[in-house]
Amino acid sequence: MNQLTRRGFLRAGAAGALAAAVSGGHLLGGAEPFTLAVINDTHVTNAASTGLLDLAVEQLNADSRVELVVVAGDLASLGSEGELALAKKSLDRLKAPFLAVPGNHDVAPKGENPLSAYAALFGEPHWVREAGGWTLVGLNSCEGTKSDVTVSAGELDWLRGTLSTTDAARPVAFFCHHPLNPNTKAYRIKNAEEILGTFADRKLRVAAAGHWHGNQVEERDGVLFATTACCAATRDNFDGTAEKGYRLFHLGEDRAETEFVAVAPPTSPPAPPA
Repeated sequence: MNQLTRRGFLRAGAAGALAAAVSGGHLLGGAEPFTLAVINDTHVTNAASTGLLDLAVEQLNADSRVELVVVAGDLASLGSEGELALAKKSLDRLKAPFLAVPGNHDVAPKGENPLSAYAALFGEPHWVREAGGWTLVGLNSCEGTKSDVTVSAGELDWLRGTLSTTDAARPVAFFCHHPLNPNTKAYRIKNAEEILGTFADRKLRVAAAGHWHGNQVEERDGVLFATTACCAATRDNFDGTAEKGYRLFHLGEDRAETEFVAVAPPTSPPAPPA
């Protein structure tokens, strides 16, 4: 996972599968507030379809505030190794380190291990990290290739066990593909309340997702919930809006703010004077 070796590194928690993958450097963000970006639903199909993702990478690289990028699933369209490899090729150009969680379009429709291609490129489908005084948790919310999902008992067991190893004093930012937003227009995880209940003795402050292609932001019980417009050249937003892009989360001391950043397509240079 060489993406963790750029601009510092993320210290893995006790359950982190990639703790040995990095060495040297510093704890991302230290004790200072920091900004991370969430990008989702890139739906890569072929080399020509990565254009919007490549533009997003350029914009993120130009924003010196961004210390980490989280990819919230659906990098691919059909879960093929070729699609996922193209998405990773684009993401590898990021100056900031990145982490990913899978979406249902990253799951191969057949095979004994439907996430094998994803895991070979992006690592474990769930993880925990510490950054800037926060605990960051990524969950595999997929139930095969389904759009409406119930997160598995095994994944919930992993989440409970992982949270038990974390510092209860740290605020938590949580990432998965399918929405947890209480009032999302569609696709809320069927056992969302059970998932949220696992954070009862932790300071959950952010729950970010993709899947529903559109900007939805709400707050409940001190948790900032968000989905974001897609960043795909091959798909449209579900809410009918034209702007595509990514979301920034500005994480401070026990608080978070968010903003959507549109990815601007390149404009043609003005014609030379006659």
